Amino acid sequence: MKTLITIITLLCLQFAIGQQNYNKGMSKAFELWKAQQTDEAANLFERIAGAEKENWIPFYYAAQIHIISTYNTKEGKEIESRLAKAQNLVNEAKTFSDNNAEVLVLEAMLNTAYVAYKPNVYGMKLSAKVEELYQQAKALEPNNPRAILYHAEWKMGSARFWGKDPKAFCPEVEKAILYFENAEEPKVPFYPHWGMKQVTRVQKICNQS
Repeated sequence: MKTLITIITLLCLQFAIGQQNYNKGMSKAFELWKAQQTDEAANLFERIAGAEKENWIPFYYAAQIHIISTYNTKEGKEIESRLAKAQNLVNEAKTFSDNNAEVLVLEAMLNTAYVAYKPNVYGMKLSAKVEELYQQAKALEPNNPRAILYHAEWKMGSARFWGKDPKAFCPEVEKAILYFENAEEPKVPFYPHWGMKQVTRVQKICNQS
């Protein structure tokens, strides 16, 4: 009996130390990201992902950094390299968390980045996929504010492309704001909870005269 208690105690201690190291590493990665040291942050997220077992969250943030970074460069090779890497990271995240609305939203953002990069090449090829990914995410989590906001932004962009009024989707933006305001704090450490700061950018379309 004493041996069993000792084993359980050691396992609990090992878990606690592992969780502490994970929290410390993730916090450091976010600090680097906030300081605009994006590559350092992405690399640290990837190292954490490699050390963790079956945890999709570090893969998610590493992929997100690469996706967002493509909008700050005009170098085609760098964009393609980052998006390819982001896809690999998304695939890893999906391996550990299937049917995850947050990962589906991120994959939709990834494909949107391809369309933004070369609309004449990827527009027709990936538009249906982007729409499908957002629909899947919203089916899994109808109140997910990131799914609603970014889907609305995607539909606004499509409307502008086809000469239609993007403001038709402004009610979706308002709905996203409501869900952001009523969202509960995540119980899982570092679970995606971002997006409210991006509302202002999308709202600019709705405020145009």
